Amino acid sequence: MTNLWKKMKIRWKFVWLCSLVLLIQFTVSNIYLFSQSSDLILKQGENLIGKYLSQSSGSVRNELKNVESSANILVINDDFQRYLRKYAVRYFENDSANIDFQFDVVQVFRNLISQTGNIREVQVHLEQNTFMLTRSVYVHKKNEDLATFNEVTAMPRSNIGWQIREKDEGEMEIFYRVPLSAIGKTTGIRGWIDVVVHPSSVFQAIKDMVPTNEQVQLFVIDQNAKAIYSNTSMSEHPSLSNMPEPGQVQIQDSSGRTIMSKTELIDGTEWQLLATIPEESFQLDLTNYIKTSLLILFIPIILLVLAILFMTNYMLKPLKQLVAVMGIVNRSNVMPQIVTDSQDEFGLLANRFNNMMERIDNQISVIREAEQLKREAEMRAFQSQIRQHFLYNTLALISWNARKEKAQETERISNLFARYYRLALGKGETYIALEREIELLHHYLDIQCSRFVDQLEYDLRVEVPIEGYRVIRNILQPLVENAIEHGVMSKESGKVFIRIHEDGEFLAIRIMDDGSGADPDIVRCINENIPFEGEKGFSLLSIKQTLHSYYGQEASLDFQSVVRSGTVVTVKLLKSRLSGH
Repeated sequence: MTNLWKKMKIRWKFVWLCSLVLLIQFTVSNIYLFSQSSDLILKQGENLIGKYLSQSSGSVRNELKNVESSANILVINDDFQRYLRKYAVRYFENDSANIDFQFDVVQVFRNLISQTGNIREVQVHLEQNTFMLTRSVYVHKKNEDLATFNEVTAMPRSNIGWQIREKDEGEMEIFYRVPLSAIGKTTGIRGWIDVVVHPSSVFQAIKDMVPTNEQVQLFVIDQNAKAIYSNTSMSEHPSLSNMPEPGQVQIQDSSGRTIMSKTELIDGTEWQLLATIPEESFQLDLTNYIKTSLLILFIPIILLVLAILFMTNYMLKPLKQLVAVMGIVNRSNVMPQIVTDSQDEFGLLANRFNNMMERIDNQISVIREAEQLKREAEMRAFQSQIRQHFLYNTLALISWNARKEKAQETERISNLFARYYRLALGKGETYIALEREIELLHHYLDIQCSRFVDQLEYDLRVEVPIEGYRVIRNILQPLVENAIEHGVMSKESGKVFIRIHEDGEFLAIRIMDDGSGADPDIVRCINENIPFEGEKGFSLLSIKQTLHSYYGQEASLDFQSVVRSGTVVTVKLLKSRLSGH
Protein backbone atom coordinates (compact mmCIF):
# COMPACT_ATOMS: atom_id res chain seq x y z
CA MET A 1 0.00 0.00 0.00
CA THR A 2 2.89 2.34 0.86
CA ASN A 3 4.63 1.62 -2.44
CA LEU A 4 1.39 2.21 -4.33
CA TRP A 5 0.97 5.57 -2.60
CA LYS A 6 4.57 6.56 -3.40
CA LYS A 7 4.11 5.70 -7.07
CA MET A 8 0.75 7.45 -7.35
CA LYS A 9 0.70 10.78 -9.17
CA ILE A 10 -0.10 13.94 -7.23
CA ARG A 11 -3.44 14.51 -8.97
CA TRP A 12 -4.69 11.08 -7.93
CA LYS A 13 -3.41 11.62 -4.42
CA PHE A 14 -5.51 14.78 -4.35
CA VAL A 15 -8.50 12.79 -5.59
CA TRP A 16 -8.11 10.12 -2.93
CA LEU A 17 -7.47 12.55 -0.09
CA CYS A 18 -10.32 14.90 -1.00
CA SER A 19 -12.70 12.00 -1.54
CA LEU A 20 -11.66 10.51 1.79
CA VAL A 21 -12.19 13.84 3.56
CA LEU A 22 -15.55 14.26 1.84
CA LEU A 23 -16.55 10.70 2.78
CA ILE A 24 -15.54 11.18 6.42
CA GLN A 25 -17.31 14.52 6.62
CA PHE A 26 -20.38 13.11 4.92
CA THR A 27 -20.43 10.05 7.19
CA VAL A 28 -20.01 12.05 10.38
CA SER A 29 -22.61 14.63 9.35
CA ASN A 30 -25.08 11.93 8.29
CA ILE A 31 -24.62 10.04 11.54
CA TYR A 32 -25.27 13.26 13.40
CA LEU A 33 -28.22 14.21 11.19
CA PHE A 34 -29.68 10.70 11.44
CA SER A 35 -29.37 10.81 15.21
CA GLN A 36 -30.92 14.26 15.41
CA SER A 37 -33.66 13.37 12.93
CA SER A 38 -34.44 10.14 14.79
CA ASP A 39 -34.71 12.02 18.06
CA LEU A 40 -36.88 14.68 16.41
CA ILE A 41 -39.21 12.14 14.80
CA LEU A 42 -39.38 10.21 18.07
CA LYS A 43 -40.29 13.40 19.88
CA GLN A 44 -42.89 14.22 17.23
CA GLY A 45 -44.37 10.74 17.69
CA GLU A 46 -44.57 11.28 21.44
CA ASN A 47 -46.16 14.69 20.95
CA LEU A 48 -48.62 13.24 18.41
CA ILE A 49 -50.01 10.50 20.63
CA GLY A 50 -49.85 12.83 23.63
CA LYS A 51 -51.96 15.42 21.82
CA TYR A 52 -54.67 12.98 20.76
CA LEU A 53 -54.69 11.31 24.18
CA SER A 54 -55.15 14.63 25.97
CA GLN A 55 -57.87 15.90 23.64
CA SER A 56 -59.71 12.59 23.45
CA SER A 57 -59.54 12.01 27.19
CA GLY A 58 -61.11 15.37 27.90
CA SER A 59 -63.92 14.84 25.40
CA VAL A 60 -64.68 11.30 26.61
CA ARG A 61 -64.70 12.48 30.22
CA ASN A 62 -67.23 15.20 29.38
CA GLU A 63 -69.54 12.69 27.72
CA LEU A 64 -69.27 10.31 30.67
CA LYS A 65 -70.02 13.15 33.09
CA ASN A 66 -73.17 13.97 31.09
CA VAL A 67 -74.33 10.39 31.45
CA GLU A 68 -73.51 10.41 35.19
CA SER A 69 -75.51 13.62 35.63
CA SER A 70 -78.45 12.11 33.77
CA ALA A 71 -78.29 8.99 35.96
CA ASN A 72 -78.33 11.10 39.11
CA ILE A 73 -81.27 13.11 37.78
CA LEU A 74 -83.20 9.90 37.22
CA VAL A 75 -82.51 8.70 40.75
CA ILE A 76 -83.59 11.91 42.47
CA ASN A 77 -86.59 12.48 40.22
CA ASP A 78 -89.65 13.19 42.39
CA ASP A 79 -91.95 10.76 40.55
CA PHE A 80 -89.36 8.00 40.81
CA GLN A 81 -88.76 8.72 44.48
CA ARG A 82 -92.51 8.64 45.13
CA TYR A 83 -92.71 5.29 43.41
CA LEU A 84 -89.80 3.97 45.50
CA ARG A 85 -91.50 5.00 48.73
CA LYS A 86 -94.58 3.07 47.72
CA TYR A 87 -92.42 0.11 46.82
CA ALA A 88 -90.66 0.30 50.18
CA VAL A 89 -93.88 -0.01 52.23
CA ARG A 90 -95.17 -2.87 50.08
CA TYR A 91 -97.91 -0.66 48.75
CA PHE A 92 -98.18 -2.73 45.59
CA GLU A 93 -99.89 -6.08 45.34
CA ASN A 94 -99.52 -8.67 42.65
CA ASP A 95 -98.72 -6.92 39.32
CA SER A 96 -99.55 -3.42 40.46
CA ALA A 97 -95.81 -2.59 40.86
CA ASN A 98 -95.40 -2.94 37.09
CA ILE A 99 -98.53 -0.97 36.31
CA ASP A 100 -97.65 1.90 38.62
CA PHE A 101 -94.08 1.99 37.28
CA GLN A 102 -95.46 2.43 33.77
CA PHE A 103 -97.77 5.22 34.83
CA ASP A 104 -95.44 7.03 37.27
CA VAL A 105 -91.88 6.56 35.89
CA VAL A 106 -91.63 5.30 32.31
CA GLN A 107 -92.49 8.55 30.57
CA VAL A 108 -90.16 10.55 32.80
CA PHE A 109 -87.28 8.20 32.01
CA ARG A 110 -88.03 8.21 28.27
CA ASN A 111 -88.04 11.98 28.18
CA LEU A 112 -84.55 12.05 29.70
CA ILE A 113 -83.31 9.32 27.30
CA SER A 114 -84.57 11.38 24.37
CA GLN A 115 -82.89 14.54 25.60
CA THR A 116 -79.40 13.13 26.16
CA GLY A 117 -78.82 11.00 23.06
CA ASN A 118 -76.05 9.05 24.81
CA ILE A 119 -78.35 6.71 26.78
CA ARG A 120 -79.57 3.59 25.02
CA GLU A 121 -81.40 1.87 27.89
CA VAL A 122 -82.25 2.33 31.56
CA GLN A 123 -82.50 -0.70 33.84
CA VAL A 124 -84.07 -0.45 37.30
CA HIS A 125 -83.30 -3.38 39.56
CA LEU A 126 -85.49 -3.74 42.67
CA GLU A 127 -85.80 -6.54 45.13
CA GLN A 128 -88.64 -8.34 43.31
CA ASN A 129 -88.80 -6.58 39.96
CA THR A 130 -86.57 -5.53 37.11
CA PHE A 131 -87.68 -2.77 34.70
CA MET A 132 -85.91 -2.16 31.36
CA LEU A 133 -86.89 0.61 28.96
CA THR A 134 -85.57 2.36 25.88
CA ARG A 135 -87.14 5.06 23.79
CA SER A 136 -89.62 2.58 22.33
CA VAL A 137 -89.40 -0.62 24.31
CA TYR A 138 -90.46 -1.41 27.87
CA VAL A 139 -89.79 -4.76 29.54
CA HIS A 140 -90.75 -5.94 33.03
CA LYS A 141 -89.78 -9.18 34.65
CA LYS A 142 -89.66 -10.71 38.06
CA ASN A 143 -86.32 -10.77 39.86
CA GLU A 144 -85.47 -14.46 40.10
CA ASP A 145 -81.71 -14.17 40.95
CA LEU A 146 -81.92 -12.95 44.52
CA ALA A 147 -78.36 -14.14 45.31
CA THR A 148 -76.84 -11.71 42.77
CA PHE A 149 -79.22 -9.00 43.96
CA ASN A 150 -78.18 -9.45 47.56
CA GLU A 151 -74.49 -9.50 46.62
CA VAL A 152 -74.73 -6.21 44.74
CA THR A 153 -76.81 -4.42 47.35
CA ALA A 154 -74.65 -5.63 50.23
CA MET A 155 -71.98 -3.06 49.31
CA PRO A 156 -73.84 -0.31 47.48
CA ARG A 157 -71.11 2.34 47.48
CA SER A 158 -68.48 0.00 46.07
CA ASN A 159 -70.74 -0.67 43.08
CA ILE A 160 -71.19 2.93 42.03
CA GLY A 161 -69.53 3.81 38.72
CA TRP A 162 -68.86 2.68 35.21
CA GLN A 163 -68.94 -1.04 34.47
CA ILE A 164 -68.89 -3.47 31.55
CA ARG A 165 -70.61 -6.75 31.02
CA GLU A 166 -70.49 -9.15 28.12
CA LYS A 167 -73.84 -10.18 26.65
CA ASP A 168 -74.66 -13.62 25.30
CA GLU A 169 -73.78 -12.74 21.72
CA GLY A 170 -70.33 -11.44 22.73
CA GLU A 171 -71.32 -7.77 22.55
CA MET A 172 -69.90 -5.46 25.22
CA GLU A 173 -72.49 -3.50 27.20
CA ILE A 174 -71.24 -0.33 28.90
CA PHE A 175 -73.31 1.13 31.71
CA TYR A 176 -73.19 3.45 34.68
CA ARG A 177 -74.55 1.97 37.93
CA VAL A 178 -76.17 4.02 40.72
CA PRO A 179 -77.26 2.14 43.91
CA LEU A 180 -80.58 3.53 45.17
CA SER A 181 -79.72 3.32 48.86
CA ALA A 182 -76.47 5.24 48.34
CA ILE A 183 -77.78 8.25 46.46
CA GLY A 184 -81.59 8.35 46.62
CA LYS A 185 -83.60 10.44 48.99
CA THR A 186 -85.35 7.40 50.43
CA THR A 187 -83.25 5.22 52.65
CA GLY A 188 -83.84 1.56 53.14
CA ILE A 189 -84.57 0.89 49.45
CA ARG A 190 -82.45 -1.91 48.06
CA GLY A 191 -81.71 -1.84 44.37
CA TRP A 192 -79.87 0.08 41.67
CA ILE A 193 -80.18 1.74 38.30
CA ASP A 194 -77.99 0.76 35.32
CA VAL A 195 -77.79 3.46 32.65
CA VAL A 196 -76.67 1.67 29.47
CA VAL A 197 -75.01 3.97 26.90
CA HIS A 198 -74.33 3.94 23.16
CA PRO A 199 -70.51 3.41 22.89
CA SER A 200 -70.40 5.06 19.50
CA SER A 201 -72.01 8.14 21.01
CA VAL A 202 -70.05 8.37 24.26
CA PHE A 203 -66.74 7.66 22.55
CA GLN A 204 -67.51 9.52 19.33
CA ALA A 205 -64.71 12.00 20.12
CA ILE A 206 -62.17 9.19 19.77
CA LYS A 207 -63.24 8.49 16.22
CA ASP A 208 -63.64 12.13 15.20
CA MET A 209 -60.40 13.33 16.84
CA VAL A 210 -57.94 11.53 14.57
CA PRO A 211 -57.81 12.57 10.87
CA THR A 212 -57.88 9.77 8.32
CA ASN A 213 -54.31 10.52 7.18
CA GLU A 214 -52.91 9.99 10.68
CA GLN A 215 -51.89 6.47 11.70
CA VAL A 216 -52.90 6.96 15.33
CA GLN A 217 -55.02 4.25 16.93
CA LEU A 218 -57.02 5.08 20.06
CA PHE A 219 -58.50 2.43 22.35
CA VAL A 220 -60.57 2.58 25.50
CA ILE A 221 -59.40 -0.34 27.64
CA ASP A 222 -60.66 -1.65 30.95
CA GLN A 223 -58.68 -2.57 34.04
CA ASN A 224 -57.88 -5.95 32.45
CA ALA A 225 -56.35 -4.27 29.36
CA LYS A 226 -59.29 -5.42 27.25
CA ALA A 227 -60.43 -3.09 24.51
CA ILE A 228 -63.87 -1.50 24.99
CA TYR A 229 -63.89 0.84 22.02
CA SER A 230 -61.51 2.00 19.24
CA ASN A 231 -61.39 4.54 16.45
CA THR A 232 -60.42 1.62 14.19
CA SER A 233 -61.36 -2.04 14.11
CA MET A 234 -61.44 -3.69 17.52
CA SER A 235 -59.51 -6.61 16.01
CA GLU A 236 -56.49 -4.28 15.63
CA HIS A 237 -56.14 -3.95 19.38
CA PRO A 238 -52.39 -4.38 20.05
CA SER A 239 -51.19 -7.30 22.09
CA LEU A 240 -48.78 -5.64 24.54
CA SER A 241 -46.62 -7.69 26.87
CA ASN A 242 -46.38 -4.72 29.23
CA MET A 243 -49.00 -2.02 29.33
CA PRO A 244 -47.29 1.37 29.80
CA GLU A 245 -47.91 3.23 33.01
CA PRO A 246 -50.33 6.16 32.67
CA GLY A 247 -48.53 9.14 31.20
CA GLN A 248 -45.48 7.08 30.14
CA VAL A 249 -44.41 6.43 26.55
CA GLN A 250 -43.30 2.90 25.70
CA ILE A 251 -41.91 1.30 22.54
CA GLN A 252 -42.32 -2.45 22.18
CA ASP A 253 -43.25 -5.23 19.80
CA SER A 254 -46.89 -6.13 19.19
CA SER A 255 -47.81 -9.01 16.91
CA GLY A 256 -44.49 -8.84 15.06
CA ARG A 257 -44.35 -5.06 14.55
CA THR A 258 -42.92 -2.24 16.62
CA ILE A 259 -45.30 0.37 17.99
CA MET A 260 -45.16 3.35 20.32
CA SER A 261 -47.87 3.38 22.98
CA LYS A 262 -49.03 5.68 25.74
CA THR A 263 -51.93 5.49 28.18
CA GLU A 264 -53.89 8.01 30.19
CA LEU A 265 -56.44 7.40 32.92
CA ILE A 266 -60.03 8.43 32.27
CA ASP A 267 -61.05 10.30 35.42
CA GLY A 268 -63.86 8.74 37.41
CA THR A 269 -63.36 5.28 35.90
CA GLU A 270 -60.93 2.39 36.06
CA TRP A 271 -60.51 2.64 32.32
CA GLN A 272 -57.57 3.99 30.37
CA LEU A 273 -57.24 5.61 26.99
CA LEU A 274 -54.52 3.86 24.93
CA ALA A 275 -52.89 5.52 21.91
CA THR A 276 -50.53 3.70 19.52
CA ILE A 277 -48.66 4.61 16.36
CA PRO A 278 -46.70 2.27 14.04
CA GLU A 279 -42.93 2.25 13.68
CA GLU A 280 -42.88 4.31 10.49
CA SER A 281 -44.46 7.22 12.37
CA PHE A 282 -41.62 7.61 14.90
CA GLN A 283 -38.55 5.90 13.38
CA LEU A 284 -36.51 6.59 10.26
CA ASP A 285 -36.04 3.82 7.74
CA LEU A 286 -32.27 3.28 8.00
CA THR A 287 -32.00 1.29 4.76
CA ASN A 288 -33.70 3.95 2.65
CA TYR A 289 -31.76 6.66 4.46
CA ILE A 290 -28.42 4.99 3.60
CA LYS A 291 -29.43 4.43 -0.04
CA THR A 292 -30.45 8.06 -0.44
CA SER A 293 -27.31 9.29 1.33
CA LEU A 294 -25.01 7.20 -0.90
CA LEU A 295 -26.74 8.51 -3.99
CA ILE A 296 -26.31 12.06 -2.75
CA LEU A 297 -22.63 11.34 -1.93
CA PHE A 298 -21.87 9.79 -5.33
CA ILE A 299 -22.75 12.94 -7.29
CA PRO A 300 -20.39 15.37 -5.44
CA ILE A 301 -17.56 12.83 -5.53
CA ILE A 302 -17.81 12.61 -9.34
CA LEU A 303 -17.88 16.40 -9.61
CA LEU A 304 -14.97 16.64 -7.17
CA VAL A 305 -12.85 14.19 -9.17
CA LEU A 306 -13.45 16.10 -12.41
CA ALA A 307 -12.66 19.43 -10.75
CA ILE A 308 -9.45 18.08 -9.17
CA LEU A 309 -8.24 16.57 -12.44
CA PHE A 310 -8.83 19.85 -14.25
CA MET A 311 -7.28 22.04 -11.55
CA THR A 312 -4.24 19.84 -10.94
CA ASN A 313 -3.53 19.69 -14.67
CA TYR A 314 -3.54 23.49 -14.72
CA MET A 315 -1.66 24.01 -11.45
CA LEU A 316 1.00 21.34 -11.93
CA LYS A 317 2.09 22.55 -15.37
CA PRO A 318 4.78 24.93 -13.92
CA LEU A 319 5.82 22.18 -11.52
CA LYS A 320 6.34 19.79 -14.42
CA GLN A 321 8.54 22.43 -16.07
CA LEU A 322 10.44 22.74 -12.79
CA VAL A 323 11.05 18.98 -12.70
CA ALA A 324 12.26 19.03 -16.29
CA VAL A 325 14.66 21.92 -15.63
CA MET A 326 16.02 20.21 -12.50
CA GLY A 327 16.67 17.13 -14.62
CA ILE A 328 18.73 19.28 -16.98
CA VAL A 329 20.68 20.70 -14.03
CA ASN A 330 21.33 17.20 -12.73
CA ARG A 331 22.69 16.01 -16.05
CA SER A 332 24.90 19.01 -16.81
CA ASN A 333 26.47 22.14 -15.32
CA VAL A 334 24.06 24.39 -17.19
CA MET A 335 21.86 26.69 -15.03
CA PRO A 336 18.65 27.01 -17.10
CA GLN A 337 15.67 29.26 -16.26
CA ILE A 338 11.94 28.48 -16.13
CA VAL A 339 9.83 30.70 -18.35
CA THR A 340 6.35 31.38 -16.90
CA ASP A 341 3.88 34.23 -16.73
CA SER A 342 1.86 32.71 -13.89
CA GLN A 343 1.47 34.85 -10.77
CA ASP A 344 0.08 32.21 -8.40
CA GLU A 345 2.05 30.10 -5.91
CA PHE A 346 3.49 27.89 -8.65
CA GLY A 347 4.54 30.97 -10.62
CA LEU A 348 6.14 32.31 -7.46
CA LEU A 349 7.88 28.95 -7.00
CA ALA A 350 9.23 29.11 -10.55
CA ASN A 351 10.52 32.66 -10.06
CA ARG A 352 12.15 31.76 -6.78
CA PHE A 353 13.69 28.71 -8.42
CA ASN A 354 15.20 30.98 -11.07
CA ASN A 355 16.54 33.26 -8.31
CA MET A 356 17.87 30.22 -6.44
CA MET A 357 19.68 28.99 -9.55
CA GLU A 358 21.20 32.41 -9.99
CA ARG A 359 22.30 32.52 -6.34
CA ILE A 360 23.68 28.98 -6.58
CA ASP A 361 25.70 30.01 -9.61
CA ASN A 362 27.01 33.01 -7.70
CA GLN A 363 27.62 30.89 -4.61
CA ILE A 364 29.63 28.41 -6.62
CA SER A 365 31.84 31.27 -7.75
CA VAL A 366 32.15 32.49 -4.16
CA ILE A 367 33.01 28.99 -2.95
CA ARG A 368 35.69 28.69 -5.57
CA GLU A 369 37.14 32.03 -4.50
CA ALA A 370 36.84 30.98 -0.82
CA GLU A 371 38.69 27.77 -1.52
CA GLN A 372 41.44 29.77 -3.15
CA LEU A 373 41.55 32.16 -0.18
CA LYS A 374 41.55 29.18 2.20
CA ARG A 375 44.57 27.72 0.52
CA GLU A 376 46.29 31.09 0.72
CA ALA A 377 45.33 31.46 4.43
CA GLU A 378 46.64 27.97 5.20
CA MET A 379 49.88 28.95 3.59
CA ARG A 380 50.04 32.19 5.62
CA ALA A 381 49.19 30.26 8.80
CA PHE A 382 52.00 27.84 8.05
CA GLN A 383 54.37 30.74 7.53
CA SER A 384 53.06 32.41 10.73
CA GLN A 385 53.74 29.20 12.66
CA ILE A 386 57.27 29.33 11.39
CA ARG A 387 57.54 32.96 12.54
CA GLN A 388 56.01 32.04 15.94
CA HIS A 389 58.66 29.38 16.47
CA PHE A 390 61.24 31.89 15.39
CA LEU A 391 59.89 34.35 18.02
CA TYR A 392 60.04 31.72 20.80
CA ASN A 393 63.56 30.75 19.77
CA THR A 394 64.67 34.40 19.72
CA LEU A 395 63.22 34.99 23.22
CA ALA A 396 64.99 31.86 24.44
CA LEU A 397 68.26 33.21 22.97
CA ILE A 398 67.73 36.58 24.73
CA SER A 399 67.07 34.80 28.02
CA TRP A 400 70.17 32.63 27.58
CA ASN A 401 72.40 35.63 26.81
CA ALA A 402 70.91 37.54 29.77
CA ARG A 403 71.71 34.64 32.10
CA LYS A 404 75.17 34.46 30.56
CA GLU A 405 75.66 38.19 31.11
CA LYS A 406 74.06 37.90 34.57
CA ALA A 407 71.26 40.35 33.59
CA GLN A 408 68.66 38.79 35.83
CA GLU A 409 65.88 41.33 35.21
CA THR A 410 66.24 40.99 31.46
CA GLU A 411 66.13 37.22 31.80
CA ARG A 412 63.00 37.40 33.98
CA ILE A 413 61.18 39.73 31.60
CA SER A 414 62.09 37.68 28.53
CA ASN A 415 60.83 34.51 30.29
CA LEU A 416 57.58 36.27 31.27
CA PHE A 417 57.20 37.51 27.72
CA ALA A 418 57.73 34.01 26.29
CA ARG A 419 55.25 32.39 28.68
CA TYR A 420 52.73 35.18 28.01
CA TYR A 421 52.82 34.71 24.24
CA ARG A 422 52.77 30.95 24.54
CA LEU A 423 49.47 31.23 26.47
CA ALA A 424 48.11 34.09 24.32
CA LEU A 425 48.72 32.37 21.01
CA GLY A 426 48.24 28.76 22.12
CA LYS A 427 47.47 26.38 19.24
CA GLY A 428 44.77 28.54 17.63
CA GLU A 429 42.02 27.31 20.02
CA THR A 430 39.10 29.67 20.73
CA TYR A 431 38.59 28.68 24.38
CA ILE A 432 41.08 28.42 27.20
CA ALA A 433 40.83 27.17 30.79
CA LEU A 434 40.06 30.05 33.18
CA GLU A 435 43.12 29.05 35.26
CA ARG A 436 45.33 29.59 32.19
CA GLU A 437 43.63 32.94 31.48
CA ILE A 438 44.38 34.04 35.07
CA GLU A 439 47.99 32.89 34.62
CA LEU A 440 48.17 34.91 31.40
CA LEU A 441 46.96 38.01 33.35
CA HIS A 442 49.65 37.45 35.97
CA HIS A 443 52.37 37.37 33.26
CA TYR A 444 50.91 40.43 31.55
CA LEU A 445 50.68 42.44 34.80
CA ASP A 446 54.20 41.40 35.83
CA ILE A 447 55.51 42.65 32.49
CA GLN A 448 53.59 45.94 32.91
CA CYS A 449 54.89 46.36 36.46
CA SER A 450 58.44 45.90 35.13
CA ARG A 451 57.65 48.52 32.53
CA PHE A 452 56.14 51.04 34.93
CA VAL A 453 58.37 50.63 37.95
CA ASP A 454 57.01 52.31 41.08
CA GLN A 455 53.95 53.48 39.12
CA LEU A 456 51.78 50.37 38.88
CA GLU A 457 50.58 47.85 41.45
CA TYR A 458 48.00 45.12 41.12
CA ASP A 459 45.98 42.80 43.36
CA LEU A 460 44.44 39.68 41.73
CA ARG A 461 42.26 37.44 43.90
CA VAL A 462 40.30 34.32 42.94
CA GLU A 463 37.70 33.83 45.71
CA VAL A 464 35.90 30.74 44.33
CA PRO A 465 36.96 27.42 42.75
CA ILE A 466 37.31 27.87 38.98
CA GLU A 467 38.36 24.39 37.93
CA GLY A 468 36.47 23.23 34.83
CA TYR A 469 35.54 26.73 33.63
CA ARG A 470 36.61 27.74 30.12
CA VAL A 471 36.49 31.23 28.63
CA ILE A 472 37.31 32.87 25.34
CA ARG A 473 41.06 33.24 24.93
CA ASN A 474 42.38 36.75 25.73
CA ILE A 475 38.90 38.04 26.79
CA LEU A 476 40.17 39.57 30.09
CA GLN A 477 43.54 40.99 29.00
CA PRO A 478 41.98 43.92 27.01
CA LEU A 479 39.93 44.87 30.08
CA VAL A 480 43.04 44.94 32.28
CA GLU A 481 44.96 46.81 29.60
CA ASN A 482 42.14 49.36 29.41
CA ALA A 483 42.32 49.85 33.19
CA ILE A 484 46.10 50.45 32.99
CA GLU A 485 46.21 52.66 29.88
CA HIS A 486 43.12 54.84 30.49
CA GLY A 487 43.03 54.66 34.28
CA VAL A 488 46.31 54.29 36.12
CA MET A 489 48.66 55.79 33.51
CA SER A 490 46.58 58.96 33.33
CA LYS A 491 47.98 59.66 36.83
CA GLU A 492 51.50 59.41 38.24
CA SER A 493 50.76 56.06 39.87
CA GLY A 494 47.87 53.73 40.60
CA LYS A 495 46.65 50.27 41.38
CA VAL A 496 44.55 47.66 39.54
CA PHE A 497 42.28 45.30 41.50
CA ILE A 498 40.94 42.06 40.00
CA ARG A 499 38.31 39.96 41.87
CA ILE A 500 36.72 36.69 40.69
CA HIS A 501 33.73 35.57 42.78
CA GLU A 502 30.25 34.03 42.52
CA ASP A 503 27.02 36.01 42.18
CA GLY A 504 24.16 33.49 42.31
CA GLU A 505 24.21 31.44 39.13
CA PHE A 506 26.77 33.79 37.59
CA LEU A 507 30.56 33.99 37.83
CA ALA A 508 31.50 37.65 38.31
CA ILE A 509 34.88 39.06 37.18
CA ARG A 510 35.45 42.59 38.52
CA ILE A 511 38.34 44.80 37.30
CA MET A 512 38.82 48.06 39.24
CA ASP A 513 41.33 50.90 39.08
CA ASP A 514 41.83 54.09 41.09
CA GLY A 515 42.65 56.16 38.03
CA SER A 516 41.15 59.38 36.68
CA GLY A 517 37.83 57.82 35.56
CA ALA A 518 35.85 58.28 32.35
CA ASP A 519 33.48 60.92 31.03
CA PRO A 520 29.76 60.21 31.88
CA ASP A 521 28.81 60.29 28.18
CA ILE A 522 31.29 57.51 27.45
CA VAL A 523 29.93 55.49 30.38
CA ARG A 524 26.37 55.86 29.05
CA CYS A 525 27.32 54.95 25.47
CA ILE A 526 29.15 51.80 26.59
CA ASN A 527 26.34 50.62 28.88
CA GLU A 528 23.64 51.37 26.26
CA ASN A 529 25.62 49.93 23.32
CA ILE A 530 25.73 53.29 21.55
CA PRO A 531 28.60 53.67 19.04
CA PHE A 532 30.67 56.85 19.44
CA GLU A 533 33.57 58.45 17.62
CA GLY A 534 37.14 57.92 18.66
CA GLU A 535 39.05 54.82 19.71
CA LYS A 536 38.54 55.38 23.42
CA GLY A 537 36.02 52.80 24.65
CA PHE A 538 35.85 50.89 21.38
CA SER A 539 37.53 47.82 22.89
CA LEU A 540 34.88 47.61 25.65
CA LEU A 541 32.00 47.69 23.12
CA SER A 542 33.76 45.05 21.06
CA ILE A 543 34.26 42.82 24.11
CA LYS A 544 30.60 43.27 25.08
CA GLN A 545 29.43 42.17 21.64
CA THR A 546 31.78 39.19 21.74
CA LEU A 547 30.40 38.10 25.12
CA HIS A 548 26.84 38.21 23.77
CA SER A 549 27.86 36.27 20.67
CA TYR A 550 29.52 33.42 22.61
CA TYR A 551 27.58 33.38 25.89
CA GLY A 552 24.14 34.69 24.89
CA GLN A 553 22.19 37.71 26.10
CA GLU A 554 22.49 36.50 29.71
CA ALA A 555 26.15 37.57 29.67
CA SER A 556 26.71 41.17 30.74
CA LEU A 557 29.44 43.80 30.92
CA ASP A 558 28.73 46.67 33.30
CA PHE A 559 30.92 49.81 33.06
CA GLN A 560 30.88 52.25 35.98
CA SER A 561 33.25 55.20 36.30
CA VAL A 562 33.53 58.39 38.34
CA VAL A 563 35.81 61.21 37.21
CA ARG A 564 38.96 61.48 39.40
CA SER A 565 37.83 58.44 41.45
CA GLY A 566 38.31 55.40 39.26
CA THR A 567 36.53 52.81 37.12
CA VAL A 568 34.85 49.44 37.77
CA VAL A 569 34.18 46.93 34.95
CA THR A 570 32.08 43.88 35.93
CA VAL A 571 31.67 40.88 33.64
CA LYS A 572 29.02 38.30 34.56
CA LEU A 573 28.83 34.92 32.83
CA LEU A 574 26.47 32.02 33.49
CA LYS A 575 28.41 29.24 35.22
CA SER A 576 26.49 26.64 33.21
CA ARG A 577 27.79 28.20 29.97
CA LEU A 578 31.38 28.30 31.18
CA SER A 579 31.53 24.56 31.87
CA GLY A 580 30.12 23.54 28.50
CA HIS A 581 33.12 24.29 26.32
